[in-house]
Amino acid sequence: MSVSVNCRFQLHCLSQNMASMWDPWSKLLGCTLFLLWLPGAGSFSCSHLAVDSPVVILGRNITASCTIWRNHCPITKDSRIQMVWKLGNKQLRGSQYSFSNGMEVSNITVGPFKEPVTSLSCCVQEHGIPQVMNFTQIQAGYPPSQPQNLTCVLNMTSRTLACQWDPGQDSLLPTRVALKGFRSSRECKPLDSIPDCVPEPSQHSCTIQRLNLQLYQKMLFWVSAKNALGTVTSEPLCADPMDLAWLEPPTIQDVRSMPETDCVLVTWVAAKDSNHMDQACDLRYQVEGSPEWSLVRNITTTHWQTQQCGFLFGRLYHFQMRCRRLPLSYWSNWSLAKLFTTHEKAPSGKLDAWWKLQETGKGTEVQLLWKPMKPNEANGRVLGYWAALSTSQHNGIPQSLCNTTERQCTFLVPPGTQRIYLTAYNSRGASQPTEIFLLEKKGQPVFKIQASPHNEKSFQLWWDPPVTPATGYIVEWHRVTSAAEDYIEWKKLQNGSITQTLIQENIEPFQRYNISIYPLYRDRVGMPQTMEAYTRQKAPSRSPKVHPSNIGVTTAEVRWEPLPIEEQNGFITSYTLFWINPNEDARSIVVNASVDTLTISGLWPSRMYSLHIMASTVGGSTNGTDLVITTKAMDDLDITIVYLLIGLLLAMIIGMVICFQKSKRMKTQFWPSVPDPANSSLGKWAPAVLQEETLQAPKACELSPVIVSAILVIETDEKKCLSCGKSEPSPAMEDSPAGLSDSYARETKGALPTGGSVPTSYMNSPESVQYAKVLGGSYCSQQEASPTFYIRSSSRQPLLRSLTPSPKPYKNLWFHSDQPERATSSSFQEEAVFLDGALLDFPLLQGLKIDGDEDLCNFRRL
Repeated sequence: MSVSVNCRFQLHCLSQNMASMWDPWSKLLGCTLFLLWLPGAGSFSCSHLAVDSPVVILGRNITASCTIWRNHCPITKDSRIQMVWKLGNKQLRGSQYSFSNGMEVSNITVGPFKEPVTSLSCCVQEHGIPQVMNFTQIQAGYPPSQPQNLTCVLNMTSRTLACQWDPGQDSLLPTRVALKGFRSSRECKPLDSIPDCVPEPSQHSCTIQRLNLQLYQKMLFWVSAKNALGTVTSEPLCADPMDLAWLEPPTIQDVRSMPETDCVLVTWVAAKDSNHMDQACDLRYQVEGSPEWSLVRNITTTHWQTQQCGFLFGRLYHFQMRCRRLPLSYWSNWSLAKLFTTHEKAPSGKLDAWWKLQETGKGTEVQLLWKPMKPNEANGRVLGYWAALSTSQHNGIPQSLCNTTERQCTFLVPPGTQRIYLTAYNSRGASQPTEIFLLEKKGQPVFKIQASPHNEKSFQLWWDPPVTPATGYIVEWHRVTSAAEDYIEWKKLQNGSITQTLIQENIEPFQRYNISIYPLYRDRVGMPQTMEAYTRQKAPSRSPKVHPSNIGVTTAEVRWEPLPIEEQNGFITSYTLFWINPNEDARSIVVNASVDTLTISGLWPSRMYSLHIMASTVGGSTNGTDLVITTKAMDDLDITIVYLLIGLLLAMIIGMVICFQKSKRMKTQFWPSVPDPANSSLGKWAPAVLQEETLQAPKACELSPVIVSAILVIETDEKKCLSCGKSEPSPAMEDSPAGLSDSYARETKGALPTGGSVPTSYMNSPESVQYAKVLGGSYCSQQEASPTFYIRSSSRQPLLRSLTPSPKPYKNLWFHSDQPERATSSSFQEEAVFLDGALLDFPLLQGLKIDGDEDLCNFRRL
């Protein structure tokens, strides 16, 4: 069935809150006309959405109902509207009812709400698409919280009443807050109201002007808070506005000391606009350096002054005052501080002292220490301290040992001094002398001492008492530095039964302290027991710098200087030395704190290593800077040997060069030139046909055949020949080659013996000498032979001066014989033996061949 065009115009009814959002018709009809096309569903005159409340408490539910009326457009029986709900972006279904008059109703309960603002829509669904028919916004929040702590203050200068309060929890809803005021009766019942004071948004205070105030009469004030979920009010404040006045602080005019007393007189004036009121004031004062204030309450006087006592002499004080209106009012602020120093008088207390003795070449040195006087005993600012040997004066001059403003001094005392006197003085006089006995420190010490940090600036100290009961103890401590000894702190414990104490004067973390305990006895002082401690430790400020000491081939010795105590920041527990080669893994070694030199082994020769040292305490570790070293390729001994070898090689090279430069002379020295007889002129002189000829000796002589390479025949005289019975000269002599030099001829002639004379000596002669020997004479006839002579080959080698060398068997005995020449030939057998030995020592003679020696029969077979 088609839908009439007229049914396309529908009149929808909207809620009053939503109607204002559409056209002006909604103001008259509460409805708006808009175009809606619903195919097959017909048309409707209007819809209505109703909820319990558009505002709901967070976490609660609400119920909503949506109603739609059908128009008179024809529809089929099966046409029915499907109504759905949308809460924000979430689609919901409620219960739906249809009525015969064409009304469709859908109800739903939604919640609980978790958001402060949520939209709720009633829709008609067509083809799965919801069409919004009506919608509204739901606001969720809380009822307003009750304001707390309402306070109001009347400013005396502006005469306005300023009130403030605590708003409590935020309701998350628009809330109207107002400060309400009423004139009231004495019973605090509201009478007439004054205009509400509305604070600025997000402000929790408001100021009521003077025109709306009624002074010196009670008024009633409270704070009202209202939102859509309810209204609440604070507790009412009922008071006279003047009782709520807050006065300005007074001004202290003067503070004066009362002579010869410990009292002062304080004078002040009230603030402007409040000097006509009855007031009560408080006075407080504080001594310089003390954290505590002394308070004098409720000073009520019309003279604006007060006298107070109990002040210390010569001390600086801070004075302040505040006032309030009587009977009730707020206290004003404290006034500006007034500084005042009380008058002084001579110190009245005694000094608590401690001493240390040391024997020197000049006498006994005393280091005297003392504690400052208590403020109530110093009676002013102490100008100095005076130590003397006695309290009497000689010629008006005291026997002074030292006069100082410090709390210690060192001086020499005469030997045997047992007591000294110490006095403090100020501008008004000196205290009574404190007598100090210089007792011997030879008593028993405490057995054991322990210290542990109490906090970063204090130590808790324990000890075991000595066997002999002590009357007290002296606890002494000072900071350990690398320079001179630091200022000594100490405390005296009067009770000998105490075995622990807390020390906290001038203690700082990361600093080393030397702590000593001296037990005190009646007539002496015990020996000290000492220890060192830290309240807190951390890593050293830096690590020692490594210095190379001795670098070898595979070892390296390094050393380092200990850190100054100020930079250790704790007890050094160990040093760790690291070394690394780029091609190797890092290696390390740990040594204790007493070691300052270390030798590294197992290194590679000629390698570069990077070293650094790490210093460690219980609080941490610190690495030092890197040191690069290179191991040696050889050690010193190897280098020395190499240098020696190089030097020897150079010497050899130089010697060889010299030898090559003078090769002939060196060759002569090491390898003498010995001519080869076979290549000598003597060998060349013999005829070639005679070479390698076998000589046949006469049978009578039984000479063995001799192979000769040359024959030399020399006659003893021109008239004689070597052959028996012949007088002609030898052809060999005549045919001697020209190679025989003049010197050789001279040697030959000079070598010829005469008569029984001894032959000329050839020892160490520069002339040529001969190694061959030729014996001439007639051996066959056993006749007296002519004197024998020697002919040697041309050799430059000088003969030895001694006649001992070879030939050994004969040794030229005929040169030294005293018998006649005939005795030499007396025995043929002896001469044959001689020749055998001679020929054995001179093998060259075996090569001689005598030309024309048929009659020579004395040669025997060798």
